[in-house]
Amino acid sequence: METSPLDPSLPGVRLLQSWIREQMPLSIDAIGQERIEGRLVWQDPEFLAIEPPASGRLLLVNRHQVVVIRTLG
Repeated sequence: METSPLDPSLPGVRLLQSWIREQMPLSIDAIGQERIEGRLVWQDPEFLAIEPPASGRLLLVNRHQVVVIRTLG
């Protein structure tokens, strides 16, 4: 399956990029998963990389599974 490139002209992509720059803590609800909290480190067309608090390991969340993203700060 081919993915389309990340379009930086879209408002949602720009907002996520600003949260990355600000290191904004987030809460993500995803289908079939518990709530995920942490800061967004990077995004690409398929995944969001989340760094949970007190953890040096990244968690990849498939964009198609995301239901809601909330800021915690």
